[in-house]
Amino acid sequence: MKLTGGQVVVQTLIQEGVPYLAGIPGHGTLGLSDALLGQDRLKYLQVRHEQAAVHLADGYYRVTGVPLAVSTSIGPGAMNTAIGVASCYVDGIPVLVLTGNSHTHMAGRGILQEIERKHDANSLAVFEPIAKRIWRPTSADRLPRTLQRAFAEMLTGRRGPVVVDLPMDVQCD
Repeated sequence: MKLTGGQVVVQTLIQEGVPYLAGIPGHGTLGLSDALLGQDRLKYLQVRHEQAAVHLADGYYRVTGVPLAVSTSIGPGAMNTAIGVASCYVDGIPVLVLTGNSHTHMAGRGILQEIERKHDANSLAVFEPIAKRIWRPTSADRLPRTLQRAFAEMLTGRRGPVVVDLPMDVQCD
């Protein structure tokens, strides 16, 4: 049975021992939200602001030594995590930030709160100086390797936050 991209993400988080995914569900992460249904091993913690999700992940890691994942919707939702991600970067706190984005074939059309004034689907530019590494897989087939690399980068050497951008079609294919 072929898994959707969202199911690949959820399965990987479970395999990596991530107990919680914190965030605010939104239109940019519907595929990921759907993948959470019907399973009980990865709990979803809904926060009131995306920045709070990263700070929650930061505090959880400091207390338990277990990294968490954070999910955000498109554009401003992802941008709301920047302060928390920068704090984690400076302090060497691993957190996996999963940002939603517009469909790969819709990039550059300014839909669904896409940040696209200088480059298509350009929200990742905000994270370049404050994350150890960023990825934007263009198909669900690339997710297993991307997530494997993300966990390795996040947890080796000086630990820190990583960002994986999840276009809506990648989550649902």
